[in-house]
Amino acid sequence: MWGGWTEVKPATEETQKICDMLKNQAEEKWTNQSYEIFKAIEYREQSLAGRNFLIKVHAGGSEYLHIYAFQSPLQEGQIKTLLKRVEKHKEGDPLEPIRPLN
Repeated sequence: MWGGWTEVKPATEETQKICDMLKNQAEEKWTNQSYEIFKAIEYREQSLAGRNFLIKVHAGGSEYLHIYAFQSPLQEGQIKTLLKRVEKHKEGDPLEPIRPLN
């Protein structure tokens, strides 16, 4: 659906790659913690001028993160992915987007 968030879906190889790419930034700029585990569990996606992702990440033990990422459209042969927000959550917390994203 253009502009709206998709339903929650199981994590994919693509969402795990996004998490792997953004792990250091999440640790250094958002949570000030190091994570041995950073595993994508499920996600939602929003298509606008690019793609927004909301991904539930298991960060070890009972810690879960909801990370917001923006992936720009293909430009000059590269896709740019930016980490927009990180929130600490519990395992059972629903993956619900906040408004506004920025």
